[in-house]
Amino acid sequence: MVCRGSLMQGGESMAKACLNLENVRADGRQVSPVKTIAGSVFVLLLATFVTIQCFLPLKTAVKIGADEGFEPAKAILSVHGYKFYSEVWSDQPPVYAFLLSQIVKHISSEIFWQRLLTVAFAIILLSGAFWLIVRIHGWVVASLATFCVMASPGFIELSCSAMQEIPALTPIVVALSILVCSRPGRGCFPEILAGFVLAFGLQIKLIGALYLPLLGVILWQRQRFGERQHVENAWAIGGLFSRRLLRSALVFGGSLALAFVAIDWLIDRGAYLKYFRQSWTAHFAPPDSFEHGSPAQYSFKWSVLLKNWDATVPALIGMIVLVRQACRRPLLLVPGVWLVLTLMVFGVHKPWWNYYYVHHAVPLGWCAAIGIAALWQGASNGRKPWLRWLLAVACVGMLVWMGSRIWLQIKGIRESPQLYSELVLTEILRLKPFTKLLYTDDPIYSFHAGIPLPPKLGVISLKRFWSGDLTSARLVEEIKAAEPGLILLGNMTHDMPASDWLDTEYRLIFQDSEHRLYASRSLLARARQSGVVP
Repeated sequence: MVCRGSLMQGGESMAKACLNLENVRADGRQVSPVKTIAGSVFVLLLATFVTIQCFLPLKTAVKIGADEGFEPAKAILSVHGYKFYSEVWSDQPPVYAFLLSQIVKHISSEIFWQRLLTVAFAIILLSGAFWLIVRIHGWVVASLATFCVMASPGFIELSCSAMQEIPALTPIVVALSILVCSRPGRGCFPEILAGFVLAFGLQIKLIGALYLPLLGVILWQRQRFGERQHVENAWAIGGLFSRRLLRSALVFGGSLALAFVAIDWLIDRGAYLKYFRQSWTAHFAPPDSFEHGSPAQYSFKWSVLLKNWDATVPALIGMIVLVRQACRRPLLLVPGVWLVLTLMVFGVHKPWWNYYYVHHAVPLGWCAAIGIAALWQGASNGRKPWLRWLLAVACVGMLVWMGSRIWLQIKGIRESPQLYSELVLTEILRLKPFTKLLYTDDPIYSFHAGIPLPPKLGVISLKRFWSGDLTSARLVEEIKAAEPGLILLGNMTHDMPASDWLDTEYRLIFQDSEHRLYASRSLLARARQSGVVP
């Protein structure tokens, strides 16, 4: 699938220079010079990303991402023998927590290895995006787009946090890359492999289902291109009903469904599908309780696109370029369709969390790269040198803005609380031999201490309160029933509704500006007998 269309009508030279795979054979394969350049740039980009990760305190930071803690805490519950869904409440598929639990069992219980897994997913994500874009728009656009993704808001933080978003997005990008980069006419293997990869992603997080329309567009274009239709017939409606397309869609869908069920069965004998209502209710049931607000309070902030002007402005230009290309090759509209799809879904979906922005990052960076390449080539071909200087100054400004955003993310992570300065964790570890369960409103401490949460309170999210599955009163009753040896609350947390019970059954043993740690009186009695506490 080689881009041979012009960026704009009458702009053939611009297309050849910026958006084509230069030196391409008739069979669609690149010759050695282009492969060498693309490979070298790819290695340089990955080296830059890995270098950034080396400056981050992956071993010592208490918590990096805002929601880091939920999945590692679930992994600790799994290691201690508790079953997901039947014993541990969870609204997410099992694969990511399962992988984290296997790391704890077979490699190490340090948070570094959990975060390293996400770093590995991020590397695969950047790799898949780069070669996907190379295949459609060439190495120049691919290089710019990949850097834009790395510099997008929150990407550095998410790429090193033990959270699901990057691991869930990675298989989607890889599946798209498989379908685009594999040449038609090679049987059904690409569709089978892409279906399996997407199923793996859906077993990390179901958010991948929103990309099915985009995958459908690519399947359609694969068949149209494979049948060697004339460019003028690229939008022919008949292609929507061809036998090849139907077979391709059925193979892809069948592979996706079978792999999804197989993965669920291999992990926990199909527990996720058996208790699917737990996940469905948490995500799609209408709000039943407003005790803790409502999803309507968390809507997409369109202003974030203005703050990310360095990608948004050139992306608008890139979208215009793509629309003009569509008459020649609809496949070139993939980044535009992708961006519109994510903006439509997340623009109306509530709640919207800041880390969802990573789903805009890839198509937005892709469109921005197309816009930048088009502007640069247009200025180079023009007869007004001042246009080139003006564009060069704008590019420097965007580069400084992106670099500043990366630096601020690194600075924020490096200045976050570190394990060696957390006195409350030292106190928890001192009492760990006498503690079976730990309740905390910040589950990352459950992972660092290696003490499981009460299984029914393994995940306490706003969605769980909104759906009515949990209330403040029921939360207290679950804590009472679990009888955790230690209770760790944030110092800014409002008093629990059962504060009298807490004062009677527990004793405050540690307090600082951030935390309050309570120990049950029975636990303290056992610790005294062992001489651990006076």
